[in-house]
Amino acid sequence: MRILLVEDDENLVWPVKTGLEESGYAVDWTGDGITGKKMALANPYDLIILDIMLPGLDGLSICKALRQDGKETPILMLTARHREDDRVKGLDCGADDYLIKPFSYPELQARVRALIRRSKNHRSPRITIGDLTIDTTSKTVYYLGSEIPFTSKEYAILEYLAFNHGGVVTREMLQEHVWDCERGAFSNVVDVMISRIRRKLDPKDKEAVIKTVKGLGYVVKN
Repeated sequence: MRILLVEDDENLVWPVKTGLEESGYAVDWTGDGITGKKMALANPYDLIILDIMLPGLDGLSICKALRQDGKETPILMLTARHREDDRVKGLDCGADDYLIKPFSYPELQARVRALIRRSKNHRSPRITIGDLTIDTTSKTVYYLGSEIPFTSKEYAILEYLAFNHGGVVTREMLQEHVWDCERGAFSNVVDVMISRIRRKLDPKDKEAVIKTVKGLGYVVKN
């Protein structure tokens, strides 16, 4: 999943950004409100983590502008403990959740996972599709009852396909949601990664889980 982090406190940014990337998320970051608004409008993010106090344009204004533009991307608002009025205003502007600074990283991760699941209409942390089970909390994958090891990027691709199971996922969608703007996917990397995932799941039947829709992309079906 691809996340936009709009936060100007670099002491907070780098541990959060690094931690999310280590968990398999693609993370774009800016510390400027005006740039953050432009990025949020231009890219198909799965979640936006938005600080309220920002240079250029405050988080409340960004949130309001995104909702007025029709953007339904989940927004997690970051706010200082003593600014209760900002928390109320943030929710009224269309934020989906808020987190009070200082916060623990495990709580941030849990809220990120919950918001993404909710946006994909998955309440449970486990996604089960036929013989495939994905635990989005522990980032583990089980197929035919056995745990299958994946790299963080392989897992991110499989999770995104699972969240959208039943529908066709194009290569462009995978490139937009699994890679950040600094490390975009090159030419055939999606096909290479899909091939690796298929071999790990079922080396005898490459389309046992992920099926190719000719000329369109991939689909995971029950």
